[in-house]
Amino acid sequence: MDDTNTFTTGSTSRYDSHYFYGVVIDTRASKYSTAGYGQFQALQRTDGNVELDQTTKGIVTVQFGISTTSSIGSTKVKTLIGQVEFHIIMAKTPFLLSLADMDKLGVYFNNLSNIVITPKGDIPVVRRFGHSFLLWNTSLQSFITESFKCNPCFLTNVEL
Repeated sequence: MDDTNTFTTGSTSRYDSHYFYGVVIDTRASKYSTAGYGQFQALQRTDGNVELDQTTKGIVTVQFGISTTSSIGSTKVKTLIGQVEFHIIMAKTPFLLSLADMDKLGVYFNNLSNIVITPKGDIPVVRRFGHSFLLWNTSLQSFITESFKCNPCFLTNVEL
């Protein structure tokens, strides 16, 4: 199983437009929730209501390591914890949920039990690629499907 802690690897990336993986809880992203354009496109294919608001272009500049990039727009996404505005950038990253947005929504992540505590109840979190993901709809289906490729199943046909 690939357990790297980086979001990009060379010229290819898992965070392209092919599969929407979900939202990473990223407490290091303190001010703005962001997402790479490829993952935005993947989400857009699964949810026709997701649109890029280009009037917000350039409002946010994000720094990854030593390089920076400006947003190309933003989108508002209805998640299980509430509506979040993600600033879209031209980088191969997943949707990154900021600490500021978690504070605004009144939620927090319990990393010991892998749940997000919300005023309306607990939301499960799944660890993938060394990160904590909120999963729902197609991203959950993608996670389950890919887990069969990564982890051998030791159940017999009768047990399944």
